[in-house]
Amino acid sequence: MNVHIRNATREDFPEVLSLNEQALPQVNKLDLPKLTWCAHSAAYFRVAEANGKVAGTLIAIAHDSGYKSEYLQWFRERHSDFIYIDRVIVAEWARRKRIAWRLYEDLEQCASETSCALTADVYSNPPNDISLSFHRKYGFRLVGKQLVENGTREVAKFLK
Repeated sequence: MNVHIRNATREDFPEVLSLNEQALPQVNKLDLPKLTWCAHSAAYFRVAEANGKVAGTLIAIAHDSGYKSEYLQWFRERHSDFIYIDRVIVAEWARRKRIAWRLYEDLEQCASETSCALTADVYSNPPNDISLSFHRKYGFRLVGKQLVENGTREVAKFLK
């Protein structure tokens, strides 16, 4: 499969929002205002395109952005100079084709230019076993856990 990674554009918004809806509850809800904010303010907002369609997306936020999130705040209290992976989503038809891996490699290359660490959350209760395994294989290490959403869910906190 020929995959091209590029900056997301407004024309990608419908596909990105659809991908996000299909990935619930393994990712948080995403609406048009937040996606628009990401397009203008995220440190990284790119899509992987294959066969003329969006096969996946990755959105990452700089540690010093104005983004308000209990997930991101946890890292801010413990680390500095990092890029927070807000979400990575791969279309069902494109899974197991290394789309997420390619997006992470692209993000890591961008982050290496500024020597930033990468941080990520993965639901651990209830567990997102595929994502937990992916992050470990990609070289992230577990640095903590956090109860979120009024204590109804738990996320594993990863750093690379």
